[in-house]
Amino acid sequence: MSVNLNISQNKLTIPVDEFFSMAARINKKRGFLFVSKMLGKHIPVDPYKPLLASGLLALSYYESLTDTSLDHIKSVTNGFLSDDRKELSRAYDLLKSKPLKLQEAPIVIGFAETATALGHAVFDCFDQAYYIHTTREAVDQLTPEFNFKEEHSHAVDQRCYADESILRRNHPILLVDDEITTGRTCLNIIKELHAKYPRKHYSVLSLLDWRLEEHMNQYTALEKELGITITVHSLLKGTIEFNGKPLEEPLTEFHSSTSDRSEVVIKKHDFSTYFERLPGSSYLSNSGRFGIDESVREKIEESCQNASNQLNKEVLDGKTLCLGTGEFMYIPMKIASYLQGDVYYHSTTRSPVQPLDSEGYAIRSGFSFPNPEDQEVQHYVYNIPVGKYDSAIIMFEKEVSEEETEELISIMAEQEIHKVHLISCS
Repeated sequence: MSVNLNISQNKLTIPVDEFFSMAARINKKRGFLFVSKMLGKHIPVDPYKPLLASGLLALSYYESLTDTSLDHIKSVTNGFLSDDRKELSRAYDLLKSKPLKLQEAPIVIGFAETATALGHAVFDCFDQAYYIHTTREAVDQLTPEFNFKEEHSHAVDQRCYADESILRRNHPILLVDDEITTGRTCLNIIKELHAKYPRKHYSVLSLLDWRLEEHMNQYTALEKELGITITVHSLLKGTIEFNGKPLEEPLTEFHSSTSDRSEVVIKKHDFSTYFERLPGSSYLSNSGRFGIDESVREKIEESCQNASNQLNKEVLDGKTLCLGTGEFMYIPMKIASYLQGDVYYHSTTRSPVQPLDSEGYAIRSGFSFPNPEDQEVQHYVYNIPVGKYDSAIIMFEKEVSEEETEELISIMAEQEIHKVHLISCS
């Protein structure tokens, strides 16, 4: 397989290799994956990197929308490009100190799975806003406000448990994703939203925009059909040409660890006192899955700081791996950002990607295991080199047992991580 790129726009002049590396999907609908270096999903990053990338997306959108120049966007960009944790932290403090103000509070919608934290951190940049992320989770006692399809995805069905009273407000809707290739997912959600909560304008914010002319024409056609305008804003824009045949099955079997988990020192932490649980559920109420506004932003920040303070009392010598799990990315990322020491962050995922231990390839290693929170769903974790980390902090939204984490702990043992902290937030 090969993917040829033609870059047509890079507003902040961020080097292209800072955005992504490439890998092969195991998906007959789409054979390739832009493995983001900005998200903290497949590739380990300093936890400030994805928070700053989200900020840059919000800042550049604001500049385009208001036709103004923000004095601090260059400093935030330089901070993002740094590998020095103090510079990254200073850039994030600067970002937070200058919230963006729109005439009307935006309704920010982040797409699961990869953009849940991206959307949340975009929401953080606005003075007044509302945030909801879509989900693949079916919450028994709740009925989604709407459903839609993410057709190219490994798991296509998406749900949104938004507050109807919020969606009925005629406020700007910002759809946030890490990448749009055809843009069909955004069209699907706009159709669903417009059928129930019509308005005149929708915006799409994405780190990458690879739509061809035919895809942009589909946006124009929907604008005419519904009498609306759709604005698309991205940090990097261009076109791609894919050659080859997508993988329908793995070239090699994913590795399932059989290492002796007794070699790992396990410490469990119950952080449920810091975070609020959705009544009658094991889910957190303020994760973004059920909608939040600016009134709980400070409470989320305080909860993450308290959790980090407790972990900082532990001895975290050497390199520490922090793992979010599935859609649960933002809160683990924020906790990781307040940890002391040499900290790296990324997340487990539902998406199968072909590992290949080859220089320049994005997914050098991969493991599969049953999701501890739902054993019927297969999860994957990538790019944990043998011997790189001295300890790991694995963060779950729900409470999990040692038995449910058995295979994941065995993976840590095989990668020579001999101290693991298991965090339950609910």
